[in-house]
Amino acid sequence: MSINEVIMSASGACKLIDSLHSYCFSSRQSKSQVCCLREQVEKKNGELKLLRQRISRSDSQVRKLKEKLDELKRISFPYLNSLLSRDYTPQLNPVMEPLSWMLGTWLSDPPGDGTFPTMKPFQYLEEVHISHVGQPMLNFSFNAFHPDTRKPMHRECGFIRLKPDTNKVAFISAQNTGLVEVEEGEVNGQELSIASHSIARISFAKKPHVEQITRKFRLNSDGKLEQTVSMATTTQPMTQHLHITYKKVTP
Repeated sequence: MSINEVIMSASGACKLIDSLHSYCFSSRQSKSQVCCLREQVEKKNGELKLLRQRISRSDSQVRKLKEKLDELKRISFPYLNSLLSRDYTPQLNPVMEPLSWMLGTWLSDPPGDGTFPTMKPFQYLEEVHISHVGQPMLNFSFNAFHPDTRKPMHRECGFIRLKPDTNKVAFISAQNTGLVEVEEGEVNGQELSIASHSIARISFAKKPHVEQITRKFRLNSDGKLEQTVSMATTTQPMTQHLHITYKKVTP
């Protein structure tokens, strides 16, 4: 029975009750008519009772299905279930401890400086996210913006890995210019120096092509993160290209 039918039934019952009252106070109505009306009211009340029972059974079935689904999630996806927990905080993998000083969200302060023989000098803003999910690697994203228009500029993302029990580091990066590279180097204290190990690019990448990249990250005495990037292209030797300092805004 639909909810509309229930409403119609209830409405009909009310009308019947009103009629019953009228008949009770009318000398012209017979006792048999009053009994007939009472039977109809009782029938409607019985239908409403059955409908309530059906709704109650449906609610119970839905509740049981939800409990079974939650149990399946706990059994089949224990790690995913823990990720969805509000209190879940992944522990830094011990392998990555030598690079823990890089973790956090960083904002350029002041704007970064860019230069290269084939480019006009420029400045840029940049937001950096370096995080982890408990795996033996760090996740990173670098998002640069024009300092005046806030228009998106260079972007790259990837992973930083560290060879266990050594200071050997691999920096894997994909860039919006169509460049994908692996840089390798070493971490010493709070300084990371890396250089391109392999570079790949899309077939229609803009020339001149980048042939080599070096980077240096370091945490300075003020607790700020510095990055210096140099590069060589098919037309220019290794030259400093970018220098920027970031302040940490979140751990």
